Amino acid sequence: MKNPAPKKKRRFGLRRFAVHIVLCFVLSAMFFGVGLFGKNQLDLQAQGFRISSRIDNLHKEGIAQIEGLMQEVAGEDNSSIIKRSVSSRKRALKKEVSAMVEEGKDNTAILTHIADTLITEASKNLDIQTAELLQTQADKKLNFVFEQVDKIALEHMDSLTLSNVRKKLSVTAPLYPLMYYSSALIWAGVVFLSFALVLSFLWLKNNDDGRAKISSILEPFDYLLPFFVGVIAFTLYPMIRVVIMSFQERYKLDGSFTGWGLGNYEYVLKGIPGTSNYFLQGLVNTFLYVLYTVPASTVIAVFVAFLLNKKLKGSAIYQTAYFLPMVTSITAVGLVWRWIFNKNFGLLNALLLFFSATPQNWLQATENSMAVMVIFGIWNSLPFTIILMLSGLQNIDETYYTVARVDGAKTPRIFRRITLPLLAPTIGLVLVINSISAFKVFTEVTVLFNGSPGPAYNMYTVVYYIYEMMHQRLELGRAAAAAIVLFFFILLFTMVQRFIQRRWNYV
Repeated sequence: MKNPAPKKKRRFGLRRFAVHIVLCFVLSAMFFGVGLFGKNQLDLQAQGFRISSRIDNLHKEGIAQIEGLMQEVAGEDNSSIIKRSVSSRKRALKKEVSAMVEEGKDNTAILTHIADTLITEASKNLDIQTAELLQTQADKKLNFVFEQVDKIALEHMDSLTLSNVRKKLSVTAPLYPLMYYSSALIWAGVVFLSFALVLSFLWLKNNDDGRAKISSILEPFDYLLPFFVGVIAFTLYPMIRVVIMSFQERYKLDGSFTGWGLGNYEYVLKGIPGTSNYFLQGLVNTFLYVLYTVPASTVIAVFVAFLLNKKLKGSAIYQTAYFLPMVTSITAVGLVWRWIFNKNFGLLNALLLFFSATPQNWLQATENSMAVMVIFGIWNSLPFTIILMLSGLQNIDETYYTVARVDGAKTPRIFRRITLPLLAPTIGLVLVINSISAFKVFTEVTVLFNGSPGPAYNMYTVVYYIYEMMHQRLELGRAAAAAIVLFFFILLFTMVQRFIQRRWNYV
C-alpha cells in the first residue's frame, strides 16, 4: 500500500501579501480618480474665473479709458455730460459685454462696441460741433486705448493660475475639498501606486517562503497604520506647516504672503519701534507665572497627597473635593473666581475684613493682576498634580516605612528621608508637565479679565499674543513665529529642568 502523499505545507501570510497588492492598486486608482476629478472641476472653476475677470476688465477698464478719452476730446466744459452719458449706459453694457464674451467675440470687437455705444450716447447730449469732433478725434486714438485695455485684461487672466484659483475658492463651493486638495490626492495616488508596484515586484521575485517572510514584516504595520495616519495628519503636518508659515511674511488666511524671510520673527521679537512690544511683555509675564505657580502648586500637592495617602477617616470625601475641579468647566470656575475676587461683595475681601485687613481691588488694580492669576492657576493645577503625587506615594514600598518606624524614626524624618527621595521622579515629572502647561496659560487670562489681557493690558501672555495675532489681527505668519519662539523657550526650560533632576540625590 502506497503511503499517502504528504500534505502541502500551508504558507501563512500569502493571502495577506496578495491583499496588500490589490488594496494598494485599488487605493491608487481611487485617489487618482478623485484627484483628477477634483483637478478637472478646478480647471472649470479657473475657466469661469478667467471669463469673469475678462468681462470685468473689459467693462470697467474699457469704460474708464474710453470715458477719459472722451473727456479729453470734449473738454472740461462737457465733463458732466460725458459722465452722465457713461453712467446711463454702464449697466446695459455689462450685460452686452457678457453676451459678446459668451458668443466668442474678441476683445477688439467688444471694446469697439463699448466705444460706439458711449460716443453715440454722449453725442445725443452734446452740441453738433462737439459731437462731430468727438466722433473724428476719438476714432484716431481708440486703437491705443484698446491696446492698453487688452493688455490689462490679459495680465489679469494670466494671473489666474490654478494655484491662485485654489486660494480664491469659497469653502461653501460645491466639491471644495476635492478641488482644493486635488494635487495632494493625485500625489497620494502616486504613492500607493509605487507601493503596489514594489509589492508586485517582490511577489514575482520571491518564492512562497520569501512572500511569507515579507508578509510577517507587513503585519505589524497594518496595526500601526491608523496611528501613523492620525499622527501625520493631525500632529506632524500641522507642526511642519506652522514652521513653514513662520517664514512666510504677512501670511494671510487665503494663503497669500508677501515673501520669505525672518520678518515675522523680527516683528515678534522687536515689535514696532516706539510702541509696546506685547510679545516680550507676554514672555515676561508667562515666565513669572510659571515660576510662581509651578513650585507652589507642587509643594502644596505633595503635602495634600501625603495626608490623603494616610487613609484617614473620611479621606474619600476629601479626595472627591480635591478632584472636583478636574471635571468642572474652567469657564464656569473662572466666573466663580471672579465673584470671589470681586471688590464690593467678593468672598476674599470679606475674609480680609474679618481679619481687620484692607480690602483689595483684585481685578481692576494692575498691581494685583499677577497675584490673581497665580492664585487661580495654583488652584486649577492642584487636582492633576495631587493625582500624580498620590500615585507616586502609593507606589512606594511600605517596607521602607516599617523598617524606619522599627528604628524609631518620627514622621517628619520619614517624610524627609524616605518619602521625598523616593517621590523625586514623580516630582520631576510633575514639574515638567506643569511647566509646559503653565507656559501655555491662556484661559485663565480671558476668564478672569473678561476677555482682555488684564485691566490695563498688562497681563499679556505668549499664548494670548498668539491668539490676538490669529483671530483679531489675522496675522497668521506672525502668530506662527511667536508659537515657534514659545516652543523653543519651553524646550530650553524643560532641558534645564531635566539636567537639574539628574543631579538629584535619591538616597
